[in-house]
Amino acid sequence: MGERCKNRRMFQIPLISLLMIAILTGCNKTQTDHVEKKEEEKMLVGFSMATLKEDRWLRDRDIFIAKAKQEGIDVIVKNANNDSNIQLEQVKEMVRKGIDILVIVPNDSEEVKECIEVAKSEEIPVISYDRLARNSDVDVYISFDNVKVGELQGRYLAEHVPEGGYIILNGAKDDFNSEMFHEGYMNVLQKLADEDKIQILEETWVDNWTRETAYDFVIKGVNTHGNKVRAILAANDSLALGAIDALSVSQMTNDVVVVGHDADLIACQRIVKGTQALTIYKPITKLIDKTVEVCKQLLVDARIDSGETINDGTYDVPYIKIDVVPVTKDNIDDTIIKDGFHLKEEVYNIND
Repeated sequence: MGERCKNRRMFQIPLISLLMIAILTGCNKTQTDHVEKKEEEKMLVGFSMATLKEDRWLRDRDIFIAKAKQEGIDVIVKNANNDSNIQLEQVKEMVRKGIDILVIVPNDSEEVKECIEVAKSEEIPVISYDRLARNSDVDVYISFDNVKVGELQGRYLAEHVPEGGYIILNGAKDDFNSEMFHEGYMNVLQKLADEDKIQILEETWVDNWTRETAYDFVIKGVNTHGNKVRAILAANDSLALGAIDALSVSQMTNDVVVVGHDADLIACQRIVKGTQALTIYKPITKLIDKTVEVCKQLLVDARIDSGETINDGTYDVPYIKIDVVPVTKDNIDDTIIKDGFHLKEEVYNIND
């Protein structure tokens, strides 16, 4: 009997060992399956947009979705309709849905801070896209050279209207880009104004970049100053359209040089028609390619070495800057149309 017990105890040892191996193998298999499953999961990016009112932002949305899909990235897009409260609620919703990265176009450069805090509380990296979020310490700001945009507008007017009265339509005051555009064109125009070669007859900041507000402001300016108005600098093409409509009503379309920026299709049509002199082409595809690249990088490395920073009011944040191109009737075929940004048939309004 004692011998049998002894033999049974000896036999139990390999049985226990085999059982432990089986359990450990099962655990390892489960862990491996979990890792493989995790690797197969797609990155989910939340793209919070301030507005889709302008043609330019519709283009950003569509190209971003297409590029992300090409890279195997899923995207949730939300449009705040120029409302900061809506943008905040939409960001909260995207965070609840488990986004890995937040790409945000701030509706208000100051109020957006709360949106960014929501993302950061869940350790979600934030990219400030084309509009700088102020005092928020985002992971990176990716945009165009916005000061250069203004400088190119200012240079064109300084060369083509070196004397006479100007009306300036700045963008929304709560959009920090507006300040950078303003800085750019005043880098050029202030000297002419100080020398009294040009006179800034009227200037305003247009809430929400509203075309109708620009129209009303130019109507009043023209009624006040008449043919003293020789140039209108509009901070984007939508404001330029409002200005041109006002000039048309006042029968001054051919007497005033108007510049804008964004290369909206309707602006390009105005350029070949001759009612708008200049727009600034911002290669959105390059902006989006870089943004998607940075999204992937942020999941691997929290630090972005952009080589340049911009102060958001409190923090120096990495700034990735995309170059811009001035477009007139002389080079529109070799820039916007050549790049496929707009079709020649659309720009020249060619009917089949």
